[in-house]
Amino acid sequence: MVCLANSRKGGDRCIAGMEFGSQTWVRPVSRRSSEAVSVIERQYADGVEPRVLDVVAVRLIEKKPSEFQRENWLLDHSVQWEKVGRIAWEDLCDLEQRPEDLWINGYSSWGGLNNKIPVSRQEEISNSLALVRVDSVEIRGDGFAHFDYRGRDYALNFTDPVYEKMTAAGGFRRRKLGESFITVSVGKEWYGYFYKFAAAIIERSEIESEGRR
Repeated sequence: MVCLANSRKGGDRCIAGMEFGSQTWVRPVSRRSSEAVSVIERQYADGVEPRVLDVVAVRLIEKKPSEFQRENWLLDHSVQWEKVGRIAWEDLCDLEQRPEDLWINGYSSWGGLNNKIPVSRQEEISNSLALVRVDSVEIRGDGFAHFDYRGRDYALNFTDPVYEKMTAAGGFRRRKLGESFITVSVGKEWYGYFYKFAAAIIERSEIESEGRR
């Protein structure tokens, strides 16, 4: 699969990607109650962490859907993950999705905007992952990513460790990024709501500069 998120989930990670070729979402999950993927379960043989846009070979056992998180698959923790390639920006564009909305809008937390969905509307949700392209993203020191998608404003908590680290180290209030893809994920219930997260932010200029190095 093409890794499209290596997102913080408690002390572990939530990994998600698209099956190479079919563009079907896959979220490997563990047997633990949190379903998060541990360091030992996800790292390559050389100890390197999977990066967004890596093409990764992962052994899966069976589908393990949980409510609307139908993309979940139980991983085989006995088989080590293997990096078999990496895609470029042009390849990522072929994976772009264009949903009309990022699920249900109109519900916002303090500091957020269109970032949560009441449990009472769960039956209206049929999936939990989307890869969308936006003209720009503003990441803020309060942990929210602000962007416009199809004329609607969003402010979602970002759980991308790259930008979490950058925000913590930089001490800035706001940072504007250019054209980017965002992997948006809907999490499990938290006090009566399902929250939307920016699980990965993939900036075009950063990816293209990496390819020139």
